[in-house]
Amino acid sequence: MNRTPALLTRITDRHPSLLYADFRRVFWNAFFASAAFWTLLLARGWLVHELTGKGFWVGAVTFAGMIPLALSGPIGGALADRVDRRLMAIAADAVGILAAGGLAALTLAGVIEAWHVLLFASIDGVGRSFGMPAEQAIVPNVVREEHLLNAVALSGITRHGSRIAGPLLGGALLTTLGAGSVFVLSGVFLALALQQLVLLEYRSAPFPGGVRNAMAIGPVLRDVREGFFYVASEPRLIVVLVLVGLHCGATMAFDSMMPSLATSIGGGDVTYSGIIVGIGAGAIVGTLIISMIQSEPALGRVFFLVGIGSGVSLFVIGIAATPHIAVTGGVLAGATQASFMAVSVVFVQRVTPDEFRARVMSLYIMLAAGLMASVNYGFGWLSDETGVRPLLIVAGALWCVGFTAAAMLLPEVRSLVRRGNFRETLAVDATDAAMRATSK
Repeated sequence: MNRTPALLTRITDRHPSLLYADFRRVFWNAFFASAAFWTLLLARGWLVHELTGKGFWVGAVTFAGMIPLALSGPIGGALADRVDRRLMAIAADAVGILAAGGLAALTLAGVIEAWHVLLFASIDGVGRSFGMPAEQAIVPNVVREEHLLNAVALSGITRHGSRIAGPLLGGALLTTLGAGSVFVLSGVFLALALQQLVLLEYRSAPFPGGVRNAMAIGPVLRDVREGFFYVASEPRLIVVLVLVGLHCGATMAFDSMMPSLATSIGGGDVTYSGIIVGIGAGAIVGTLIISMIQSEPALGRVFFLVGIGSGVSLFVIGIAATPHIAVTGGVLAGATQASFMAVSVVFVQRVTPDEFRARVMSLYIMLAAGLMASVNYGFGWLSDETGVRPLLIVAGALWCVGFTAAAMLLPEVRSLVRRGNFRETLAVDATDAAMRATSK
């Protein structure tokens, strides 16, 4: 008896978004693109740590790769609401391939310097700042609304869970062949991601007046302004974006400290790779659980638990005396942080009309990446003076206290964690909010 059809039926019953062919292509694009990012993060961080021995430089490279998401992300979001989102994502992946190829060539030639890594991290970050809003805005366009939670959660699995595939392969290459081979692997991952976008059937609606009008500087900047006005007019988005910004700055900005931590507890690059792989493993488990939640109250309770868990995970990593404990903390961090971000994206996507979707997601990414980049940079600098452990423990504790207080004292946050939805008084009509924004 062939059990394969029955198994596939059970999978699609639990994950109906997989029934859509275009979503499957978006899923694999996100998986390969994210795997490329995590291999780049792994190799760039360790290479710069080897070249300089300074946490400051690791923080600077991490900052350079993330800050373009904050600086040029809103422009990328505005463009993604005006031009073909698929073509925009293809161009972004092509830029990433060039950046990975440049790093690979310089490293394998033995002429790589720290400033080279900084430069190519910036180029890659600019490409991602234009690609990510387009890619995330495509998701609601290729599934029905009732399957959006499942689609967003599965997309979270690709982004965070690819920390297993990317760093696992990248870590093996890093310890045997060096960072240059990891940059080659990252380029291969990006080429596979680009292939999935080429196969995508979805196309954005043509912009009135053609591509030239769609990319005109004045109207694009006007759309950026309208995106800010729309968010400012929608209190539900403000609530979620503030939570996301604080969460990313407090609990997810530890990448620059991991090479130093791994060196201090033993194991070097093996421990470093293990922590990153552990984060990916936890992210898969966490987001897979999120993807199967169908009850709004259950979603709210999980939102609170994973929020607290994000802070606790930093405490575990901060007190780790052995590689095994550090990796365990990484697993907990991946499970809780990825789940928190997945649920927050669902809250945002639920209330955002499609004509503003890419701009809102670009502001979401801008806030998250901007704070992660800035705090990573600061932590990298401070860790040279204080060590990494106090920074991890204090940041985790502050987030736990702050998030608990918000859930108890602020009615909007209390509604999210208890009901899994916004208060009725906040649930203003999204179309009216959009009209108010564009009229300003």
